[in-house]
Amino acid sequence: MSVSQFSDPLVTSPVDPSRHPSQATAYWLQRDIVRGVFRPWERLKVERLSQFYGVGLSPVREAILILSTSGLLVHEHLKGYRVAPTSLADHADLADIYQRLYRLALGMAFERGDDAWEEQVVVQLHRSQRVRKVLPDGDPERREMWQIAYISLHGALLEGCRSPILLDQFASVGARLERYINLYADLESDRHRDHHAEHRAIVDALMDRDAKRLHQLLDSFFMTTTPVHDSIRAALGALNRGEAR
Repeated sequence: MSVSQFSDPLVTSPVDPSRHPSQATAYWLQRDIVRGVFRPWERLKVERLSQFYGVGLSPVREAILILSTSGLLVHEHLKGYRVAPTSLADHADLADIYQRLYRLALGMAFERGDDAWEEQVVVQLHRSQRVRKVLPDGDPERREMWQIAYISLHGALLEGCRSPILLDQFASVGARLERYINLYADLESDRHRDHHAEHRAIVDALMDRDAKRLHQLLDSFFMTTTPVHDSIRAALGALNRGEAR
């Protein structure tokens, strides 16, 4: 099910599709690729996408161009675009760079963040705390609401770094890594993890400017994702061996 078909406007599109059809289509396509609606190496045919999203051909073409440098698409000469393939090497690279960029951006936010940034972080934390965690085996729209709340909170945390270049790179890597989680991860180990408590602790340490505690919390935060990424590697390994998943 496409995000364009969800009922809650908070997750369908950040822009008005009637006024900005190309941007809305790009958002839908990006989220649907990340969510696994379109599978790795699937060909993206303009006519089919036009029917799928209920928009004209031009918005679809423009949306594909918008996403052409996102790392989620690959171009074939004279054949158009496909969804980017997945691999063990790509996943390992993304998982490593994601953590490095996160630590770098949060460290810069720790140094540069002002009162306005702190207020925005607290507001976003309260918003995220009202959203219930939903795993992929739950309701798709509620799962997307959880994902967007998660992304928005971490985006607010890192916004204090005041580096648009770094934030753009982090968002791109984050979306690509999220795709691996949606496609291949066994999230059973994540089912009883208290993300809300972890987020509150990180925000508290950040607001207190407690660098040592923040470093320890980040180590713990990323350590708890190890089983998830182990399951992704196992699934990709099985695919490489031609085993059914």
